[in-house]
Amino acid sequence: MLKNFIIVGCGGAIGSMLRYGVTLLFIVLNCSNNIATLCVNVIGSFCMGVIMKCVDATPWTLFLMIGICGGFTTFSTFSVQSVSLIQEGKHMTAVAYVFSMVILCVAFAAIGFIVGQRIRH
Repeated sequence: MLKNFIIVGCGGAIGSMLRYGVTLLFIVLNCSNNIATLCVNVIGSFCMGVIMKCVDATPWTLFLMIGICGGFTTFSTFSVQSVSLIQEGKHMTAVAYVFSMVILCVAFAAIGFIVGQRIRH
């Protein structure tokens, strides 16, 4: 059991550092933090879809999905950014952001499943 916590923690550390790296990249590119969060969540959704179809339930699943993808993606940041947009009076931007996040992340998870199935076979 302790071994699994260590596996998830190591993956989470990697995912969190990757997430921070994407944030820094978007700052350098002079892009919005909202776009960075959208990209991270879409990429994470795709990766989770692929992993679900390619990796059997092993410690690798814990490391990759719960650890790296869990540390990399950021639903809480998405939630706070959505509320901030509403509080700033940017209601249409908030609606577009929420719908984009949900639709794109679900779509890319589905695409990830398809890619994962093809890789596995």
